[in-house]
Formats: sequence, C-alpha cells, structure tokens
Amino acid sequence: MTNYIVTSNDPGKMGGSKAKEDIVKFLKEEGYASFWVNPYQPNKLAKFWYTYSHLMNFLKKSEIDNLIMQYPIPSRYMVDKFVNKLKETKKTNFIIWIHDIQGLQSSDNDSATWEIELFNNADILVVHNEKMKQWLLQNGVNTRMIVLEIFDYDNLQTVQKKHEYEKTVCFAGNLFKSVFLTELNTKNKVYVFGPNMPEKHSANTIYSGQYSPEELSQHLTQNFGLIWDGPSLTTCEGTFGHYLLFNNPHKTSLYISSGVPIIIWEKAALADFVLQNNIGIVIDDLSRLDQVLDSVSAESYNLMKKNIDKMAEKLRTGYYTKEVIKKIDMQ
Repeated sequence: MTNYIVTSNDPGKMGGSKAKEDIVKFLKEEGYASFWVNPYQPNKLAKFWYTYSHLMNFLKKSEIDNLIMQYPIPSRYMVDKFVNKLKETKKTNFIIWIHDIQGLQSSDNDSATWEIELFNNADILVVHNEKMKQWLLQNGVNTRMIVLEIFDYDNLQTVQKKHEYEKTVCFAGNLFKSVFLTELNTKNKVYVFGPNMPEKHSANTIYSGQYSPEELSQHLTQNFGLIWDGPSLTTCEGTFGHYLLFNNPHKTSLYISSGVPIIIWEKAALADFVLQNNIGIVIDDLSRLDQVLDSVSAESYNLMKKNIDKMAEKLRTGYYTKEVIKKIDMQ
C-alpha cells in the first residue's frame, strides 16, 4: 500500500506551518510518504512549468492508495490542475485535510463557491469539529467527513510542572488581530506572547516577547491559556472572532501540549471539547475575567491540570491524527 500526504511550503521556510508539519510527522509514523508543493512561483510561466514538471510527474507514480492533501495550498491554479489530473488518472482515495476555510473567513463568494466544489471532489474531508461539519453540510458539501476533534502538537519541551494556583493567564498569537488587548484591564496578570503587541495596554497585561513555536512552550508557565479574538471584550466578533465559532485555533493545542488549562469563549467551537474533557473553563465576557478566575478553587484547578497533562501526552504522540487514519483505513 502506497500512501502520500501533500503539503505546501510556507514562504521563507523549507516546510509548512507548524500544524501541517506535525501532521506530516505523525503520518510518516503511520507509513505515509510526504510530497511538498511550492506554490510561490515568481510568475505565471514559472507556475505553469512547475505545475506540469513537478505536480504532474508526481501523479505518474504507478499506484497511490490514499492521498491526503493538506488544505489550503495557496494556488487555485495548482490545486485545480492537480485534483483534476488525480481524479482522471488514479483510482486513489482522495482526502482533504482542512486547516482553514476561506469561505468562513471572508465574504468572497467566488472563493466560497470554489472551495465547496473542491471539497465535493474529495472522497473524505477531515474537519476540525462538529460545528465546522454542520456548516459545510449546510453550504452544500456532500462528501463524507471525519471529525478531528483537536489538532495534535509535537512539543519537545517538558510539560509544565504542577504549580500553585495564582490566577495567572497567558495569551499567544499574532497580536495585530487581538485588539481586545487594548481594553483588557485586570487585577490578575495576563502574559502576552507574539509579534505586533499594541502600544496601549494596562499594567497587568504584560508583554513577554516573541518566540518560535518550538521555544514558546517553555515560557508558558501560567495557570491558564486564553482563547479569544477580535476587537471586543464582551464577545468574540469581527472576522477573527466569528471564525472561532467553527475552527480549532492551533494555539489551543499549544497550550494543551504545554500542560496549560484553557479559558475559552463559551460560543467557540472548541468550548464543548474543553468542558467535556474538564481541561479548562469557558467565559462569555472577558471583562469578567477576574471574577471567573476568582471562582476557580485550588481543588478544581488541580483536577483540570491533571486532565490537561493526560491530554498533553495524547497530542504529543499524534493520538487524534492517528485516530483519523484508522477511520480512513476502515473505508
């Protein structure tokens, strides 16, 4: 049996994003070979040549049983040519592993229509959660879907050791979209990591630097990791806030794999996962953060910490990725 995972390079890196690279790693452990695609060609002629010399030659391989494409690959032209050729010439089980959906992030109807058509060309879709699955069904996707639940996270740092409950919070991300930080004003300390920290912020919103995904985990020594987005404290709104209704933010997996329990917007798609596994708490209004932190007892926090440490080991070994592969193999 020959199985491949197809992934696009990120600009300036040899490989893909952290989330994509981790899936490649865990799938190699399941016998998958990796095939990398570079969509960032200097001009149309170069893109044409690359598509036909690199992508089409790959599809001349004699037999491919399962082919997983990590989506998005940021070239509609390359994706269309690749998928059309695959469907024409191969008796291959074609799986699209979704990381992001353009149709959920913008009002571009052309992109949304193209994505739905692409997803319906797959034999299986791997989707983040039940909320994303329902959105896709409501918008015309009829392909069989497998729910991932949570992204795994290959973390080489030591899981955060148990410590006293001090009501501290960390928040990591590209901070240009986290405008709510300018309004956050708490008595408890919130430690912020990432690029583009806003100049305006309260004394207890403490900027703590920018680190690579491989390094960041060792600096997350706080009691909770926060999942929130958008300009407002009272709800997650705007493009980025709305996206939380459907996606699994990769920073959630960073926090979990680091041994940090979660605070998440109560309407976020991952809120159910957090509550069902007792690995954190939900919040409806970030202006109530101090009140929510005060309501957590040391005993209940210790139980969440125990649960998160068990979950961290699952994510570090690719448990959820490998469960998806089991379901694919049952086809």
